[in-house]
Amino acid sequence: MTKHERAPGPYTRHVAETIRDLRVRAGLTTTEVARRLTEAGRPTHKSTVSRIESGTRAISVDDLAALAAVLGVRPAALLPRDVPADLCAAGRHAYDSREITGPGPRVCNDCGHLEDLESED
Repeated sequence: MTKHERAPGPYTRHVAETIRDLRVRAGLTTTEVARRLTEAGRPTHKSTVSRIESGTRAISVDDLAALAAVLGVRPAALLPRDVPADLCAAGRHAYDSREITGPGPRVCNDCGHLEDLESED
């Protein structure tokens, strides 16, 4: 992961797992999903599908809609219904970089936790 990349958050992980589960249940390979996406006007390589499923590639709303259509579900079916409150347990909060937020405490993108500046080195 490069300096400016963030680890996938809970929504990305959920969407990735849901896409993979739906693909497997449908008996489709990543190659087949990529082919269907390409036929639907969203040119995609099988490695891209794999990266989406692993959560290492972000997807756009257009990607989400195309994947939902190929998998036979509504786009909303790929999104989490709710996010558990303990996602940031053990202090693994997802803050935007200081380049975006500027000085001062940042707010966690997932739970709203306010960063404790005194605990930083």
